Amino acid sequence: MKFGDKNIGIRDLLTVFLRSFLIQASWSFERMQSLGFAYALEPVIRKLYPDQAEYESRIRLHMDYFNSQPYLASFILGAVVRLEQDRASGRNTAVDVQELKASLMAPLGALGDSFFWGALKPFAAVTATALLLTGSWWAPLLFLLLYNIWHVGLRTSVLFWGYISGGDAVDLMTRYRFTKMAKRFKIVSLAALGGILGVMPAWQPAFKLSLNVPGAVLAFSGLAFTLVLILILRRGVSPLKLMLGFAAVCLVLAYAGVI
Repeated sequence: MKFGDKNIGIRDLLTVFLRSFLIQASWSFERMQSLGFAYALEPVIRKLYPDQAEYESRIRLHMDYFNSQPYLASFILGAVVRLEQDRASGRNTAVDVQELKASLMAPLGALGDSFFWGALKPFAAVTATALLLTGSWWAPLLFLLLYNIWHVGLRTSVLFWGYISGGDAVDLMTRYRFTKMAKRFKIVSLAALGGILGVMPAWQPAFKLSLNVPGAVLAFSGLAFTLVLILILRRGVSPLKLMLGFAAVCLVLAYAGVI
């Protein structure tokens, strides 16, 4: 779509899409996701506003408060790109981008939380768990596949639809029917969960100690290990590094035949 010499193409939108994965990389208690939002838009703003002063003005504008569901924020990003393109081309110089962001971020935040956290993720987790009970080692990979196909696909699609529709939320709801999809995911999840609970008494977990350790010793060891982890965290060690280290230790113990 072209407006004068201010052309935004698929490559520009894909750049915004890739940068949108970092929308939560830097948070502020005062402005929440504003820095990540501005970072995702920066290449487009740079292209639309070659004048340095105007470029800096628009970037500062987008660093005002922003907080929404990180996946559906892609719809708002697409819409903002369209409005900024209209403004830079002279097609609509009176456009109020901040008003659009303010009107969309809260409703899409609630909608996205309900769909992605309340329906899609439980669906992927329950499906993977059901397969894990059959002994399928690739069940965790299925969880990642199911969840990421949906969430990455929707993030891509809604960004382009936000650009095409100019931020029409009614059009978004009509096209994607998130509420209806969420209901179906929840129905399937509950059905699968019922089946899982039915076979749990017959399930024999493969992950257990190969050593004969008294229950009291095992319980005390677990408590001591938990306290050690708390002390390590209080010393400022990164939780991510701690989790990766713990995973590495578990792998070593598994290969050694201890667990």
